[in-house]
Amino acid sequence: MVKKYIKSLELKKNLPGYLLLTPAVIVILALSIYPLFRGIYLSFLHYNLVRPNDAIFNTFAGLENYIEIFQNEIFLKSIWNTVKWTVVNLIVQLVMAILLALALNQKLKGRFVYRTLILVPWAVPHAIAAMTFTFLYNANVGIINVVAMKLGAITEPISWLGNVGSAFWCVIIVAIWKGIPFQMIFILAALQGIPGDVYEGAQIDGANKWQTFWKITLPIIKEPLAISTILNLIGIVSCFNTIWLMTKGGPLYSTEIIYTFAYREAFINHNFGTAAAASVILFIFMAVFSGIYLHKVSEKE
Repeated sequence: MVKKYIKSLELKKNLPGYLLLTPAVIVILALSIYPLFRGIYLSFLHYNLVRPNDAIFNTFAGLENYIEIFQNEIFLKSIWNTVKWTVVNLIVQLVMAILLALALNQKLKGRFVYRTLILVPWAVPHAIAAMTFTFLYNANVGIINVVAMKLGAITEPISWLGNVGSAFWCVIIVAIWKGIPFQMIFILAALQGIPGDVYEGAQIDGANKWQTFWKITLPIIKEPLAISTILNLIGIVSCFNTIWLMTKGGPLYSTEIIYTFAYREAFINHNFGTAAAASVILFIFMAVFSGIYLHKVSEKE
């Protein structure tokens, strides 16, 4: 009886706070939770807007949409591209972020200026970055072709984004350029939390720079490094703007990832059933990585 009375008092006391949170909760439910469950629901329906008069339209399809996309060569190619895209981006961004963070953690003249300049790519919107690099890669007026021809590296202009062999790597360069600063901030913040006397002790013991990094720096920053890596990985897997604005998944689907496949199926082919199925597959990947991230955060706390 006493516990119920205490709970009622706490509810009355916190009621204004709950009322203030209500609009935010409604917005989250409307913009996040409902679309999620609606998408999962659509993945089990025949829902092709090109054929709305079909007898099977908006009827239960079971696992047909999932079977269809796994029999689709373009989707299978998008899975491989997604894996390749993720692995290359993750490794290169991680290595470059660590190297830059270590460099900017030193007592350099003008260190603040360097830190500011390195953050510029992260601050540039995806659309601006994609348009800028598309212009740089242009076969006719792009500065990359102009410089390469003047240096004698190539004899004629190359359509970098129109070539199956180069398009994927050209887009990856843009993603890496934009992604490095994000992870570097985490690593640099972790490095600045390491006491200076730890390194002084290592120097007294005769440790070289590599031993200092491997035996002291890395073990100390491993938790924030793991968190930033997983968080960055989530962003890499869900990357859409850069690829779509630069190549739209082409040429010949050489830059197609699961995200662009789902977008194409939904808003170009108007097949929302298979698009939802592909999105659910992507959501499962993202949920796994998000779960690992939350687990690491809870361990850190």
